[in-house]
Amino acid sequence: MRWVVPDGLLPFAGQVAAAPSDLMELVEDGTLEALHAAPGAVLTLLGDGRSWEAEGGRVRAALVAALAAPEQWRATEQARSLGPDEALRAAAEEIAEGRVGELAHSHGGAFVVRSVSNGVVEVAMEGACHDCPASLITMHARFEHLLRRRCPWLVEVREAGAPSQ
Repeated sequence: MRWVVPDGLLPFAGQVAAAPSDLMELVEDGTLEALHAAPGAVLTLLGDGRSWEAEGGRVRAALVAALAAPEQWRATEQARSLGPDEALRAAAEEIAEGRVGELAHSHGGAFVVRSVSNGVVEVAMEGACHDCPASLITMHARFEHLLRRRCPWLVEVREAGAPSQ
């Protein structure tokens, strides 16, 4: 199950080595087979013979309690560290592939995240979106609005290759 969590809450992506006790107890007793952090999400895999119908409430309650103490979460050595730009990129790509991307595709275009650096997201508007006057409205009114709600540390969204404002 993919549980959506605030972007940037957990500073790593990969297998969880330790989390607050209620959640780790579910791993230790076999309720959860795996626990992974991802940008903007926590992924849980139920143990053999378990069902979400029976265990979902316990898992949700333990996860909510554990997320209240993000400083107690630890990653395995194989996990990778996530800074603000990595979390911002993941959120930007998810939005660009979701509603905003679907809108662009429906008009014969594409909305592509090109780079993320120091809180600045650069996007390319390709295909029919390249010279469309509405693409700037889409970039700011839709994409930037959705991204800023998820990542308040966003500094700016601009068209790739455009001069900074």
